Amino acid sequence: MLSRDAEHLYWLSRYVERVENTARLINVNSELMLDFPGDKTLGWQSIIETLDNLDIYQRRYMTFKEANVINFLCYEEANPNSIKNSLIKAAYNVKETRDYLPQSATEQVNNLLNEFNRGTLKARRGQPKDLYKLIEGSQRFFGIINDNFSTGLVFEFIRLGRYIERVDMISRTLDTLCVSKKNSQTHDFSTLEWASMLRNLSAQGAYREESKGEIERGSVLRFLFKNKGFPRSLNTCLREIDKCVAVLPNNSLLKEEVYKVIERIMSSIVEGYDDVKLHNFLETFKVRFLILTKEYIKAGFTCMLNLSS
Repeated sequence: MLSRDAEHLYWLSRYVERVENTARLINVNSELMLDFPGDKTLGWQSIIETLDNLDIYQRRYMTFKEANVINFLCYEEANPNSIKNSLIKAAYNVKETRDYLPQSATEQVNNLLNEFNRGTLKARRGQPKDLYKLIEGSQRFFGIINDNFSTGLVFEFIRLGRYIERVDMISRTLDTLCVSKKNSQTHDFSTLEWASMLRNLSAQGAYREESKGEIERGSVLRFLFKNKGFPRSLNTCLREIDKCVAVLPNNSLLKEEVYKVIERIMSSIVEGYDDVKLHNFLETFKVRFLILTKEYIKAGFTCMLNLSS
């Protein structure tokens, strides 16, 4: 495998996962706003902040009305992370790697883009089924991959991209919620927001099974940071990334670094942090994880370059 092919597989996976995550955010936030009192634009603004698109958004729109935000997240060409742009980039990468993938996986990505372009998937409030189609379509792609691979470089580069994208989104979403809690209007509805967080990560059932009680900030944080089995906890995602790194040669330094990040999470008492301390913890984590991600990519693609030369 050429290094550029490994890179295409990695980004293919990230873009497909990004489509699912963005569709989840829109869908869950639409449901949350039905119960949210007062100025609902605050809730839609938080999504833009989560995805780190505030500057681009404010150059295009004056307010955070629901229709504006959904259009920006789904269709806006100026938004590099819109669902449309993510699907276009996923289709490009799947074309470049079609010789490594089962035909059904290639068709799944192309079908998602074609349906979206035809307007059969319209992401707007009142049409949750359309967003579910995007979520299910993305999951179906990874299901096809899991059914056709058990190990090997193709499989691990796809998994690496997926879990790196997932960690990035989880940490962003948690951090944005911490920051939004400083607003007095949202402060009295924290239970509603933490329940929304669990729904966004499809974690309601797993959380209830573990906590055996009501939704409470500390227990939700402990679950999302430290749970060892739930596929969208930070701990689980980082351990899956560690497994991907294991296939690379000369991986000892990378494995040592990811181990340190995991240990940092597991030894922290995040459930007891106030919003400011949790925000600072997440900011430090995101910076460290970004550096680590760049090292993963550099090591992985350099490895493929050396193997192919």
